[in-house]
Amino acid sequence: MPLKFKLIHHQTGYLNPADDMKPTSVDVEIRHDPLTGDRSRILNFRLRSLGKLDHSEYLERDKGHTCPFCPGNVEKMVSRFLPEEVPEGLLRRGEAVGFPNMFPYEAHNAVLRLTKAHHVLPSQFTPRQLADGLLMAVDSFKRVTPKAHYAAVNWNYMMPAGGGVVHPHFQIVAGINPTRFQSRLIRRAKAFAKRESAGMMAAYLEHEKIDRSRWVGRVGPVVWLVPFAPRAIYDLMALSPEGKGLMEFTPKQILGLARGMCRVVSFLEARGVNAYNMALHTSLKPEAGLPFMLRIVSRVHIPPMAVDEINYFEKLHDETVCFLSPETIAKDIKTMWRE
Repeated sequence: MPLKFKLIHHQTGYLNPADDMKPTSVDVEIRHDPLTGDRSRILNFRLRSLGKLDHSEYLERDKGHTCPFCPGNVEKMVSRFLPEEVPEGLLRRGEAVGFPNMFPYEAHNAVLRLTKAHHVLPSQFTPRQLADGLLMAVDSFKRVTPKAHYAAVNWNYMMPAGGGVVHPHFQIVAGINPTRFQSRLIRRAKAFAKRESAGMMAAYLEHEKIDRSRWVGRVGPVVWLVPFAPRAIYDLMALSPEGKGLMEFTPKQILGLARGMCRVVSFLEARGVNAYNMALHTSLKPEAGLPFMLRIVSRVHIPPMAVDEINYFEKLHDETVCFLSPETIAKDIKTMWRE
């Protein structure tokens, strides 16, 4: 069977105290993602405005702490690669500096400092800065992990997203075995190819290009869109139409990829999103079978009580709860995308 965009509606009701106890009907929408198998619940309630992006709390707590990533400190405070891997000790490209993570999550886990500036708003990142980080990731994968098959370029922007340092940086991981998410993506892609004699990502993009309701646009080597079943209130995804991965992109294409990333994070800032996570999944070898996928998702504290958007449904039931539909997000970002 082709990809199924499965959507289920449930109606529930209650007597509404805000409307003289009159019966009120509420729609709960459950979506099954045809790419990953994720399940999301879209609750069409009115999401309060997040207000203007404000990092003052994190910057205040950051005062008095010496940042190891700042110029003058990075040369003496960060770890170095082994001489047989990177003889020069540190990787450098533009403003980016790369070094091993002292608290690794995988056989290869490196940190890539992105900018000289300590605090950078999402709208202030340049395509060149992000492209240099991605190109450094490619260089690191080639030099340090020649036997690895699977990799990811990750970004925890600010503390609500798990960032331990204000200073902007990527974390890259690579290993012989895929992560759990990557493993599921590989299995589903292989099963689809065997069943349909076609690529799963190409089929997904073909459907979305015709549908248009979640399609955002193409920049460089990738298409940006909003996933059918999102993993956060704001979830923007990039897929590779030609089936290429990060290791196969040219430097010019990587700059195009970074240009799209800049548009996405600028959009998040404009909507008051204080923090976000990014994961770029890619194969390091053609036979690995991991399709390229990049996701940037919000980490939102919902006013007025600063409630985290992640609750028991996501943490313990493996289902995401969203308050805005993917179609609404796509329509919203396209008003800025044309600029």
